[in-house]
Amino acid sequence: MDIYSKRLPTIKQLQYFIAVCEELSFTGAAEKLGISQPPLSTQIKNLEETLQITLFLRNSHKIVLTKEGEILKSKVTKLLNGLCTIVKSTKTNCFEKVIIGSTKTLSFDYIPFFRLFFSEFRDETEIYKHNYTSKELLFELQKGNIDFAIVSDYSNRDFSENSLLIYQEPMMLVLPTKHPCSQLNKVNLSDVTDLPLFWFKQHLNPFFYEQCDKVFNRLDKPIIRRAELADNLSMLLEVALGNGMMLLPQSKAQAKVDGVSYKKLITNQNDKLKINIYLVWRKNLKITPVNKTIIDFFHSSLNHSTD
Repeated sequence: MDIYSKRLPTIKQLQYFIAVCEELSFTGAAEKLGISQPPLSTQIKNLEETLQITLFLRNSHKIVLTKEGEILKSKVTKLLNGLCTIVKSTKTNCFEKVIIGSTKTLSFDYIPFFRLFFSEFRDETEIYKHNYTSKELLFELQKGNIDFAIVSDYSNRDFSENSLLIYQEPMMLVLPTKHPCSQLNKVNLSDVTDLPLFWFKQHLNPFFYEQCDKVFNRLDKPIIRRAELADNLSMLLEVALGNGMMLLPQSKAQAKVDGVSYKKLITNQNDKLKINIYLVWRKNLKITPVNKTIIDFFHSSLNHSTD
């Protein structure tokens, strides 16, 4: 066998193999890689068939590396680290980084798929100023200050040919722990209309506001809405006191506050209240190899939507 053999494993297979080695879980490895589990299992199976060895012993409780798997892990780790060194060494100091802005609507550090993207492209990209809304980022894109923007729901026709739906973020219901529904795995909004909902003004995100209204209008009773407070922490404290409830993007539902419970919505409400996230790029963006790789990275990303 030589270096041109078609029987050699792919880099992707080796990367997936190392991820499973580190997590000792196909579910954990898939989350780390920002992919769904079936393609991961397929790649590992293909790798085992290519090498004609068993890499993992599996049962319903855990995964264990075989002796051959342990040996391969050591060699593959060195190989992939060597490839990383080669790639870094070929970059010139005058390399111009791609400027990317991401909306403050979500906390991308808590979404494995985006965490993987920013990790893989950290040498090629530079993050634009934080705390920008989607509307502000689109304006910066039009001015040419950034190359790409990751934004939430928008209806800007100027970018219809330069955008890609890449992710859907579910909403979490934030309830006082003393509310009876806080004991349920999934909550129906019709069962919590006794609490006022902290809610944003329509002009801040018209598309998502209307999307939510369609769900609210089908509830058994109308939801009483309270104006949002200055920050999430203030509202969480109010929820803890039993003075209201919130709907937060899942990635934003991370703060641990006594007296507060984060709950998933029932399936039909969860599916209709997801926030659409788009990758948008400048009309005059030069499609360099790096820019093309970024766009290609996101092309199949709807598989990474979190349930």
